[in-house]
Amino acid sequence: LRGKLRQAALGMGAGYRPDWTPECTHLVCAFPRTPKAQRARQEGGVVVGPAWIWECQRLQRRLPCRPYLLDGSASSDSEGEEPVDAPPPSRPSP
Repeated sequence: LRGKLRQAALGMGAGYRPDWTPECTHLVCAFPRTPKAQRARQEGGVVVGPAWIWECQRLQRRLPCRPYLLDGSASSDSEGEEPVDAPPPSRPSP
């Protein structure tokens, strides 16, 4: 399941890192209270469930994160408020 999820995200243009880094914008995970999810939130990341990836893939567009957030990781300035057809966030070059 994890490999299929990764392939779906990569197929839509997402980047992938096996661990959370400051360059990451989103963490996709099944459980909201893992150390990785807590670290992502502390560093301003958006923590979403796998359903976000599956629905984005199904509809062939990037959806708002808010309905898929795990444990309230969005803040008032979070990207969870983005419009439905928002472009993906820019990523720093490796």
